[in-house]
Amino acid sequence: MTRKSLSIGIVLSLLATGLCNAQVVDVSLDTTSMDRWNYPFNGSPGSRLTASTFGAVELEGFDDRDAQLVLGFDTSALIPAGMDISLYDIISVRVTITNSNGDTFRYDPSYDTHDTYLFLDDSLDADMGRPMELYGVGYRNGFDQSTWGEFTVFGGTAVVEPVQGARHAFACDFPDGVSPRDISNNLKDEFDPTPMAIGQADTVVPGEIVPADTDFVFDVDVCSDANQSYISESLALGELRFSVSSLSPADGGPGGGNGEIQYPFWYTRENAVAQILGFTPRLEIRVRLGGLADYNADGTQNLQDIFAYLNDFNAGTEDADLNHDCQLNLQDIFTLLAAFNS
Repeated sequence: MTRKSLSIGIVLSLLATGLCNAQVVDVSLDTTSMDRWNYPFNGSPGSRLTASTFGAVELEGFDDRDAQLVLGFDTSALIPAGMDISLYDIISVRVTITNSNGDTFRYDPSYDTHDTYLFLDDSLDADMGRPMELYGVGYRNGFDQSTWGEFTVFGGTAVVEPVQGARHAFACDFPDGVSPRDISNNLKDEFDPTPMAIGQADTVVPGEIVPADTDFVFDVDVCSDANQSYISESLALGELRFSVSSLSPADGGPGGGNGEIQYPFWYTRENAVAQILGFTPRLEIRVRLGGLADYNADGTQNLQDIFAYLNDFNAGTEDADLNHDCQLNLQDIFTLLAAFNS
């Protein structure tokens, strides 16, 4: 995040008064409220002890992103649900998952464009391995977040038999900023989706084989308006959902791969070992609730909010990036003043 120095004199003459209660909330959840291996040939989707993510690259009849993992975190007990989405200001979001299998896949912390999968050209992708990616969750065939869950049937009629394009819930991005786009077949359709985050494992060197029980950390890009909207809408519903996807190679067909495993298995909340060792999927989220103008959250809009904001701004903290462009500059001040004047 970049920033420019700010003097209090810029804003004092524009200060207004009023009441606009706000609160910054830090939430840490050490497990999911639901997690599901979103794979068409999965007999126990919501009760598995692990869930793998892999691709069926350009295999007709199967989604390119064949095996996905859906995570759900119930936030309603700690972050009020049901508010207008404009009252959720997302400061940071981190999702952490842990692989249960070791020495089977390589660590790649960077995004790989779709042509690197199609042409397998080292000049297009110089690093080894395939990244682990985090997306939102979209729905079709009449389902939504309130009606699709761990044990819902996988899908409906396939676009191409046996299962291509059939899944009711899918990993998605938001190319227009609002509407979810199914990214499950981005190789066949030849486009590059925009993940919310790429998994980072700071205990592994890029290109190396990943040991078992390695944490993969996904820091969501909160400078994306689309991600801000998706997360705010999810908090209003009381549950925050994500899809984990990778195009790690897999061999085989219906019933599972029969070749060498080159993809991760992730611990789920049902896994007793993960519960004991703290390897279940985790969420950390920091969100400002209510109006921005009451920056110090004391229930009153006054000079103390300006002082509190200036302290954060000049310290370069993420809290001060009010317009979520990953820079600290006058635009953030204008955002604060607009909140005061409204």
